[in-house]
Amino acid sequence: MKPWQDPQWQAEMAVRLEFNYMLDRLIGPEHGLSLDAIRDMAAPMAEVHAQIQRRDGAGKDFLGFLDLPEQDPALLDRVVATADRLASAGDIHVVLGIGGSYLGARAILESLHSPYRNELSRAERRGRPRIYFEGNNLDADAMHALLDRLPQAPGDAAGDATLNVISKSGGTIETAVAFRVFRQWAERTYGEAEAARRIVATTDAARGSLKALADREGYETFVIPDDVGGRFSVLTPVGLLPAAVAGVDIHELVAGARAMAARCRESDLFKNPAYMYAALMDLSYRAGRDVSIMAAWTKRLEFVGFWYDQLGAESLGKQDGGRIPFTSVNSRDLHARGQQVQEGPHNTVVTNLVVGRSARPLTVEQDSTDMDGLNYLAGWDLDRMQRSAMEGTRFAYAKDGRPSLNVELPAINAFTLGQLFYMFEVATLAEGYLQRINPLDQPGVEAYKRFMFGNLGRPDMAGYKAEFDARPQGLPELMI
Repeated sequence: MKPWQDPQWQAEMAVRLEFNYMLDRLIGPEHGLSLDAIRDMAAPMAEVHAQIQRRDGAGKDFLGFLDLPEQDPALLDRVVATADRLASAGDIHVVLGIGGSYLGARAILESLHSPYRNELSRAERRGRPRIYFEGNNLDADAMHALLDRLPQAPGDAAGDATLNVISKSGGTIETAVAFRVFRQWAERTYGEAEAARRIVATTDAARGSLKALADREGYETFVIPDDVGGRFSVLTPVGLLPAAVAGVDIHELVAGARAMAARCRESDLFKNPAYMYAALMDLSYRAGRDVSIMAAWTKRLEFVGFWYDQLGAESLGKQDGGRIPFTSVNSRDLHARGQQVQEGPHNTVVTNLVVGRSARPLTVEQDSTDMDGLNYLAGWDLDRMQRSAMEGTRFAYAKDGRPSLNVELPAINAFTLGQLFYMFEVATLAEGYLQRINPLDQPGVEAYKRFMFGNLGRPDMAGYKAEFDARPQGLPELMI
């Protein structure tokens, strides 16, 4: 039995929400929430819970992410088998995707592996390839930099490479352009037949240009379910295949989500961390705190913050409202944003991502000269120092009426990460329903895409190009 299959270990690895410094008794009545106000959220949250259970709320056709913790283990086994095949076929694996087709996968890898993973030898990577992410921008220099690292002939010194392109429609311009470039590179390098064996497409089950191309060329494919939106897709092959290629135990990741899903079936928000998070954010937003800071107290969780940035912004930024999320890493960014959070407008709520223990603790040793004046820290490990810095920062915020809460991970592993993803997904859904919006669509994204495609000359967007060309003109003298 693996550790994550042990119920006692699972209980020890439970992710917890601690929100004392959201309360008026600690940060004052002007900016704090009363327990009575939180308890009063029971009725609206019961309505939200009923909508989620009945699957009849706004965006009901995209609630499939709720079921992903119970997905068929046979699919996970197939993902692992394909990942093993790709890992054995090359020492470089390129993931092409943008937004939800990239952020979750990268969050998994950044959280669970060394930040210098790609610089390690293949043996140190346990036979798994280097992972690179592209197709998330229209950046020629960045794309050239990666192409320069790829082999120009089979088996050359750069190491052979494989590709995973992720796009539900195949029409997302950044990913589609990158895929054309990298597909043509693969075909020049390996020939069309061998290139096809080195390419996997994660896309729609039946529709779209990428699916049609994959069928024509014979690429292996994985399905992005019709009822799962991109920003909620981390627990589908979108996130699972890149993770498995890197050697992550995706069964453990999904088991973590399954453990959190059991807690999220509770209707009582004092027993359901996702509902409590949604209630606290909703109350804070209605009180004028519309800036949401995800402060990761470890660099390993920075991309979890970036993943949440998209989840929160695209889900809740609707109808001239919604919290503005952004990510920081502490204590690093206390030297950059700390002043504004401490003394700027009272419009922020800080969510601290806090880890109980590092994978490899580091202790400050005694120095005979003490020239740096740090002997008072001798014997302290950095985990204890980080915790002390976090607690001191929270207290300083509290003294000035700045609310904060902690999401506590006992350790960073696939199990706790699975819990974290699922908790924030359910919390975002619940918060959107509390605000009576559809948290599962993105009409604003579609608006900018129409003018972007029009400017790029896509034939079916000619009307938007005409509207753009007829726009009011600026004044040339206003460029200096």
